[in-house]
Amino acid sequence: MIKQKMKGAFAPALPPGLENLLEDYRRHCEKNGLRDGSIALYLKEDRWFLHNLAQCGCEDAPQINSSGIVTACLKLTSNSYLSTVRTFLRFLADGGYTDRDYSYVVPPYKRPQPIPSVYSEDEIRQMELGVNRRIPVGKRDYAILLLATRLGLRLGDIRKLSFNKLDFQNDVIRLVQQKTDAPLELPMVPELKSALLDYIENGRPDVDSPVVFRLSYPPYSELTQTGIDACFKRVMHKAGIELGGRGCGPRALRSSLASSMVNDDIPYEVVRKTLGHTDPNAISHYARLDIEKLRFYALPVPNAAGAFADFLSGRKPR
Repeated sequence: MIKQKMKGAFAPALPPGLENLLEDYRRHCEKNGLRDGSIALYLKEDRWFLHNLAQCGCEDAPQINSSGIVTACLKLTSNSYLSTVRTFLRFLADGGYTDRDYSYVVPPYKRPQPIPSVYSEDEIRQMELGVNRRIPVGKRDYAILLLATRLGLRLGDIRKLSFNKLDFQNDVIRLVQQKTDAPLELPMVPELKSALLDYIENGRPDVDSPVVFRLSYPPYSELTQTGIDACFKRVMHKAGIELGGRGCGPRALRSSLASSMVNDDIPYEVVRKTLGHTDPNAISHYARLDIEKLRFYALPVPNAAGAFADFLSGRKPR
């Protein structure tokens, strides 16, 4: 089958009828205000589903049936596609493309929610103290680190931070989040303010650009995503932090800030607003309570009895 290129990877071409369905779904997503990155992901996953569906003989909306959908779902390489497929099938039913809602035949699957990587307050303090702030690179890395540890900013927002977002007079940072397009206003705490001014005045290359953080060598370009990640890896390495399988970028430090706030009994709504979440339920992902608090809710272990007691003692069942 002929394949087409999508964002650097090859995806299967579809019969015209199914291609038209996918294009209509694209317009539907755009009309509902979904971000370009989300739309691209949904279309990629739905394309592979429709490719499998076409191989089952369903090449247009009237030919779609339960048997073909189940077979197409079973041939997907990742179960994480299933929720996207289910939403797409509901769109087809609501739009009158299919004679019924076939989303009910998609096998149930819930995306696993991994426990976020978290660093203790002592580890974060160790990171901050380990940065060599006497050199330009250290001044930059320290300011970047504080944006993550004190404010919980995402990588993209740190990378694109510009001077017009920094209000030194009122000690406020105002920005529009890249991920959500939602405005966010955060306090410029004293340590962060000092670090930013130190980098801008004594460490930043003399280049005419609105973006704050730059490479420390010519041509002093903006930091890439890889460059920001390298800053955090360098900080953790110099501080001698044992990762133990944990992430080492802004996401992990963002989770650490959220967990620390939750453990300090700060209301979830305050934590949500600080992290810039628009979904009220998003903060539950970060709500990791420490062991000492969980001990208050522990139940006593009941004494074993009957056959189970016999099993534990090694006696034969009575």
